[in-house]
Amino acid sequence: MSDGIHISGPIGFMEASGSAVYFSKASNNAGTFQTQKGTSTQIKKAQAALEVAYWGEDNRFPQNIENQMAYCGIGKSALDWKARALYGGGIIPGKIMDYEDDGKTEIFKPLTRAEGKAIYAFIEQRSMFRFMLEYFQDWTWYFNNFPEAILSKDGTKITGFVHQESCDCRFKQMNDSGEITKVYLSKMWGAAANQFARFDPDKKVLGLFENPQQLTEKDNKFLKVLDCIDMYDQVKSLKKIAEKLVNSRAEGSLKSAILPVNYPSTNKTYYQVPYWDGARLGGWVEIACKIPSIIKAFLKKGLKVQNHIEIPKSYFEEKYGKENWKGKTDDEKLVAKKALLKEMDDFLTSDKATFSTFISFFDYDNHNKAEYNRIKITPIESKYAVDKELITTSAADLQILAAMQVHPTLFGAGTIGTGSQRTGGSDQREAFLIYNAMLNLERQVALEPLYLARDYNQWGDDIVFRIRDTQLTTLDKNKGTEKVVS
Repeated sequence: MSDGIHISGPIGFMEASGSAVYFSKASNNAGTFQTQKGTSTQIKKAQAALEVAYWGEDNRFPQNIENQMAYCGIGKSALDWKARALYGGGIIPGKIMDYEDDGKTEIFKPLTRAEGKAIYAFIEQRSMFRFMLEYFQDWTWYFNNFPEAILSKDGTKITGFVHQESCDCRFKQMNDSGEITKVYLSKMWGAAANQFARFDPDKKVLGLFENPQQLTEKDNKFLKVLDCIDMYDQVKSLKKIAEKLVNSRAEGSLKSAILPVNYPSTNKTYYQVPYWDGARLGGWVEIACKIPSIIKAFLKKGLKVQNHIEIPKSYFEEKYGKENWKGKTDDEKLVAKKALLKEMDDFLTSDKATFSTFISFFDYDNHNKAEYNRIKITPIESKYAVDKELITTSAADLQILAAMQVHPTLFGAGTIGTGSQRTGGSDQREAFLIYNAMLNLERQVALEPLYLARDYNQWGDDIVFRIRDTQLTTLDKNKGTEKVVS
């Protein structure tokens, strides 16, 4: 058990009194450390041999985003809010019958249960609710989704979708015709071998292949490969894949393929970049994560340092005798130093120390007016401004929300540095209405899996899918909300 006295080199700290002690100058080697190098693994060789299209320089772009966002509370909450807002009140199939006189407002007629029996059975599967939740989460985080379309035994129908995590999916590089034909699934992209042996050395994984002769095949244990549906000709592409699977696999075996769905970004071929990532690259996410840690550390430790005590090296020579002190071992000197600090710590924290006087003797040179061999205790007045850090984190939160296109009033965020908040019902209602109005195009792209199911299963090309929205209204309408579709 710790006695509350800590010494490291020339520095000491006494927990009870919160006093920092300085004995002598630090060693020239203080503060140096050895740089560690990582181990090259066979996984990267396998990625190259399999012609994997890297997602980021280290092939861990989505994993890096997740790791950096781990401590960004407002960012994670905003992304979850966006995912739930995209799904709204659920998906409803129907037909566009006409438009209002303004030429832009749809006259949308939902399908009745009798008209859309097969469609409702499909979208109301319990597994589809889980799929949509996972799907929209990855959509808002990465803007790259890899839903797996599950086919019937004969390959003629899509029976449902399974969400494959974006972090696990990588494209095979396109062929000479510019087609992406395969998607690889693995939990080990860009991973170092020792990442899997942090808790149990026996679990160390050397790579996808151990001493392989040829790095050209999947191993079905750490990596699987699925056919990739052409995003620009989905039905024709899936029919071709289904025909191949039916002819090559047993009747009862799983037949499926990946439909890539993404939100386009500029100058990107394989993987798109979420528009909010600028806040991460710009450092605002890092700032938002660091400020709470700084404040926490300050409140826990910074306020604890009450005194700075300076003890001359010659003190111990005077007390024990110069030759006797030099003859002591390092351990004996450490014990002597701790004994002194314990004595001082007890004095500074005891009830008797209140309004008492501490007296020390020192030498004085009349010639140059200098003081020698003096024990000096200096109280430390904290000048740390927590408010400044709170202003900084407020700015970071607003930058992150702005990058994610979420209005600060929806999260109770105020003006930077003032604490002033506009979170009344009118502000929140207008912000929410504006946000919903901007979602239509994004939703239609995100709903591509359902449109593939519509066309492949031949439900009717005049069927469209809309999202039920809840819109806030004013109380003078005698109702708090109303349902709309978009």
